[in-house]
Amino acid sequence: MTTKNLRREVHMNQPENDELNTPAAPEPPRLFTISEASERLRVSRWQVYALINQRRLKTIRIGRRRLVAEPDLTALITELREEGDSL
Repeated sequence: MTTKNLRREVHMNQPENDELNTPAAPEPPRLFTISEASERLRVSRWQVYALINQRRLKTIRIGRRRLVAEPDLTALITELREEGDSL
């Protein structure tokens, strides 16, 4: 392979300036069904619904589905930990 061909090949594999400067789009938070949230919390589905009714766990409604975003689940766990520390 000649030097000229090698330079061309290296140049083609390098990202363009736009690719280097463009930040990656943030991923949307992961959404869990009520059953998945109950599995993660290791409680019954009814306990998850009780937390929702007490407004301790935020949910997202899409049509008839009720979903829990991962940051909201994490916030509840943090809240419960702080509650346990104060006892």
